[in-house]
Amino acid sequence: MLTLIAAIRRRPGMTHQAFLHYLHHVHGSLAAANPLRIRRYVQNHVFDASFGSEGDLTYLTEFGRDSVTELHFENMEALTATMSDPYSREVIGPDGAHFNDLPSALALLTRPAVLIAPPASDAGESHVKVLHFVHKAEGPGRDDVTERWQAAHEEVLNAESQDKVLRGYVQHRQMPGAERALRHFGAAGEPAYTGVAALYYDSPEEALTHFPSYERSLRELSAGIGDFYDPSRSFALYSREVTVF
Repeated sequence: MLTLIAAIRRRPGMTHQAFLHYLHHVHGSLAAANPLRIRRYVQNHVFDASFGSEGDLTYLTEFGRDSVTELHFENMEALTATMSDPYSREVIGPDGAHFNDLPSALALLTRPAVLIAPPASDAGESHVKVLHFVHKAEGPGRDDVTERWQAAHEEVLNAESQDKVLRGYVQHRQMPGAERALRHFGAAGEPAYTGVAALYYDSPEEALTHFPSYERSLRELSAGIGDFYDPSRSFALYSREVTVF
């Protein structure tokens, strides 16, 4: 399984609510009308966020994000066929300019590792999903960073009460390739992110209470074992998951 993940912000002059309405009801409907070889399409509608860490000058350079798109594929062949199809290139791609601030889009190709199975989606209000974009530190290689990231996560769960409130946890680990697919969202250049962690909580209150503590412990562990990620350039998006198909 492969997942294309894109964090985007609304185009200039557009409100957050207008952006979400267009993304869900117009763009989502276009995609659902012809899913091609996409296995699952999820929109994560952001309602709160945090960027960088306290005291960082780089905080001033970070952009807000309004949503995160997830496109799930069986394999690279399915991804390539979907992104090269005329419907993607002539309908879905051009429609992005109606809501997406293309130059600031951040996209990466990932392979998900399910460490705690997420809760099942139902017809009612979904769980809160915190998407933690982990920026790679200078120095260690991708595989080394991934091992340290998972080990640090497991240590945080063992040392604190996080396991009592965390309802699901998936590490979407960055993979090379699919540059053409990433450009579909407006992204450019090689992603500098180790990956994206998806953490599930029962409510906004639990997410906003417990995730900052989790992230603080993760940051301290990273510093203690040689910095596998850069908190200054990492960020967290608090969202509700909307399944398009």
